[in-house]
Amino acid sequence: MKLFDRFVKKPKRIKNQNTIYHFDKKGNLIRNENNNSDKKTDSKQKSKDNKPKSNIKNKKPLSKIIKNKIQSTFTIDEKDDKKTNYTDTVEQYDFPGDVIKVFKDKINDIKVGKFISEENKENASEIKKIFIEIQKQYRKIMEKYMKLPKKLQTAIIIASCGFIVAIFVGSFFAWESGFLDTQKSRKISKSARAELESMMDKQYFEKRSDKLKPLPYKTTPAKLDVKAGAAILEDTSNGCVLYEKNADRVIPPASLTKLFVMYIVFQELEKGTVSINDVVPLPELTWADNQPKDASLMHLGQGQKVTLRELMEGLAVASGNDAAKAVAYYISGSPAKFVERMNQECKNLGLKKTRFVEPSGYDEHNLTTARELAEFTRIYITRYPESLTNFHSLKSIDYPLEKNLPTWQKDAKDSLAIHQTNTNPLLGRMEGVDGIKTGFIYESGYNLALTAKRGEQRFLSITLQGQGRGTRQGNAGRIHDGTVMMEWAFNTFADYIPEKNHELYFPVPSLATKNNNGKFVNLIPAWTNAISVPNINEENAQENIKNVSFDVNIPNYIYGDVEKGKVYGELQYKIGDIVLETVPLVADRTLYKTGAFGSFWGTLAKKCLDRQKRIK
Repeated sequence: MKLFDRFVKKPKRIKNQNTIYHFDKKGNLIRNENNNSDKKTDSKQKSKDNKPKSNIKNKKPLSKIIKNKIQSTFTIDEKDDKKTNYTDTVEQYDFPGDVIKVFKDKINDIKVGKFISEENKENASEIKKIFIEIQKQYRKIMEKYMKLPKKLQTAIIIASCGFIVAIFVGSFFAWESGFLDTQKSRKISKSARAELESMMDKQYFEKRSDKLKPLPYKTTPAKLDVKAGAAILEDTSNGCVLYEKNADRVIPPASLTKLFVMYIVFQELEKGTVSINDVVPLPELTWADNQPKDASLMHLGQGQKVTLRELMEGLAVASGNDAAKAVAYYISGSPAKFVERMNQECKNLGLKKTRFVEPSGYDEHNLTTARELAEFTRIYITRYPESLTNFHSLKSIDYPLEKNLPTWQKDAKDSLAIHQTNTNPLLGRMEGVDGIKTGFIYESGYNLALTAKRGEQRFLSITLQGQGRGTRQGNAGRIHDGTVMMEWAFNTFADYIPEKNHELYFPVPSLATKNNNGKFVNLIPAWTNAISVPNINEENAQENIKNVSFDVNIPNYIYGDVEKGKVYGELQYKIGDIVLETVPLVADRTLYKTGAFGSFWGTLAKKCLDRQKRIK
């Protein structure tokens, strides 16, 4: 303590000059009864001569006033004060030094009280004893310290300061090293992630929507021997167009219209408004006898009992116009209302050139394009993949069976059943083909929606205005065009799926920000579509996937404000020197800059991170 006496000026203590009044240990102001009568007389005489302005008439009012003030300020120890036995002996106090000591004691009691919970009030006295014991030990240590030589005192102070600095520096480096441990980064909650995904759906609509899109890298247009008047080929994993021919020409879809009918049925099944095993009534206009003579039929008849599942099979395999009308009546009450529903769905999906006037596709005023039909078909089989396994991949159906016949035909058993094979000529003929459907009217030619899957890779093609005289030539054209496009696609492209090859979030230190206990902000790709990788100098396109690499370009840190959805880096996929795609990396959360104290620490961390980057 002597070491600091040179620097700290001691406060001057004022001796109490008033010998009449003193404070006792309780803080009461009382009259000093020990003075002799002469002093009292002199004091009284002087007070009369000087005519003091004091309003003190006796010791009680002033004593009570001061006592009440002290008790109203410090009420925590009233019970303890009652237990303490004070002597009536009055000691002469220094004023204001001893008054200050009283206040300090009260304040210390309050400080101790902060550590006393409601449950431990009974142990308050024990806790106070512990604090008192700590203070005694501290005084003993200081007494020993004061007896040491000055040089040794100085050495101890320097060593203590060095120890404190070492702790400070070590704590800082430990804190700083936390910015290098990316395992401590925290992912956002599911609800926050859903909100971010919704934001990015709007911000990167072209990339994240179901719209068809070009390949993300430049290619030379393929020259394929496709006979159909209009055609398009796409990678269903990402919606990238690999080949197209007159893809925006408006053409009647013919029986490909029935894909929209089945799509609406799946929507209703998903909602629970209908069941796949529902028995569907057959109005007279749905009977096969009431359809055009050259129409494709499932051969529905009067009094038959047919389920919704059987009607879906009739649509997918036999392309029955009668089945399309039966579904329209069952779902919407009439074909006209059902067509309104079909057109509304086209509007919802953003199909601007596709419209319908009836549900079977027989009318040439139903219109679409190869591009919009490919876009819709991808949505259909992606949202409802069971449509392929349960219906479009069926090779044949037999209808009507005995269970479907009316009572007056039950004796015929299954003899009235008509066996029909799937109209898709490539089903069972080409590897991986599992759908989807054909269509024909004279105004549109021979149409085909075709999909095939090999391994994890699926392609989809649409051909409209296929040429040929009769079904045999028409199917030959479908087989030729479908084979040319599909085989070329599987030999030329392979899908690289980012989420299967690396993590899709990248932690970056976030400096001088509030409420970021994890110390990191995660950067995530704006989209995660599969990449159609072209085959380069490989016999097998799938082998080419091994040559794909990616570069992550992210900042060393982000200082201050962080905006959710804002681009802070990029992810670049390459094969050799060819850049396949560049994907922006956006922040997954919003953070705000902290105050001056946090900015100071953030600046220190920034300099350290910059230094480490230079060393690397």
